[in-house]
Amino acid sequence: MAELHNAHQPSYEVQLVQNLKRLIEPGQSVLLAVSGGRDSMALLNGVTHLREAVAIPAIIVGHLNHGLRGEEGRRDAELVHVTCKSLDVPVVISECEAGQLERASRGSVEEAARIARYEFLQATAEKHGTPLIATAHYAADQAETVLHNILRGTGLRGLRGIPERRPLNESVELIRPMLNITDNAIAEYVQHHRIQFATDASNVDTRFTRNRIRHGLLPQLQRDFNTQVPDALIGLAEQTQELLKSLDVIAEALLTEAILEQTQEFCRLNAPRLQQQPESIVRHALTVLWQQQNWPRRDMNRDHWSRLTAMVFDKSSPPAVDFPGGVRAELRGNLLAISHRRKA
Repeated sequence: MAELHNAHQPSYEVQLVQNLKRLIEPGQSVLLAVSGGRDSMALLNGVTHLREAVAIPAIIVGHLNHGLRGEEGRRDAELVHVTCKSLDVPVVISECEAGQLERASRGSVEEAARIARYEFLQATAEKHGTPLIATAHYAADQAETVLHNILRGTGLRGLRGIPERRPLNESVELIRPMLNITDNAIAEYVQHHRIQFATDASNVDTRFTRNRIRHGLLPQLQRDFNTQVPDALIGLAEQTQELLKSLDVIAEALLTEAILEQTQEFCRLNAPRLQQQPESIVRHALTVLWQQQNWPRRDMNRDHWSRLTAMVFDKSSPPAVDFPGGVRAELRGNLLAISHRRKA
């Protein structure tokens, strides 16, 4: 695991309570995503003991057994259940059916597991009327994510890394109150409070790209080039996030003026109004539109966004283009029509 510089670093509890107060309004209940691993067990313990300081009226825990690790996965679920009982915290535990993720994976079981986890958490939060879901992503996760995105070829949103908060729908928001907390701070807290946690063998399985980055590439970059590479990546993410906030304001104002008709699956925009802005702003506005519409963005790369933007500015561009995730864009005179066809 890549270590981050932590000179004069406040304790885990100090940082966690600061982050919770910033991310949670008094009176909001929270669903904690707890896998049973070290970081999520630190989150469970920390939030439970700090709930009065942050005025959290109710805490509930969600745990999904992906069904990929057999008896080991069931032991993790039991550890979460026993710990929640000792802390007097209600817990919802669910398990994927045998072979469910393999069938849905399309080549990436890791991605299928991520999707299943968030679907479970969102459904659980909605059922219990919980407006917030907290996950245990921490500083090293942020550094790895930024580096991973750079390796895949990313735009500004990829350089932002993991957002500290993200709406999942109109009623549920995802927050990450440990995102700026280092590995060392978490380890010290867990050791001091003797918190039991499970160790997932898949976290060191180098078949997964993230594990190769975590255990191979990042340590090599620190050893051979710059010991503070993780800090540099996290700093880059923070600067990008600030820039994106400003760009989002401009993009949202442009969309307000350019959108003529909008439903969940369809949007018509005034192309001449878009043409009054630089291509870079229009490109960013279209990514914001995708986000607002909750259309699939994961497989949209730089070339896709450039082709979409070119439809507005370049008369030689094709009048209709299909994009990943079932999205189709058509230029009809002065109208840019974009529609999304959801899978059956």
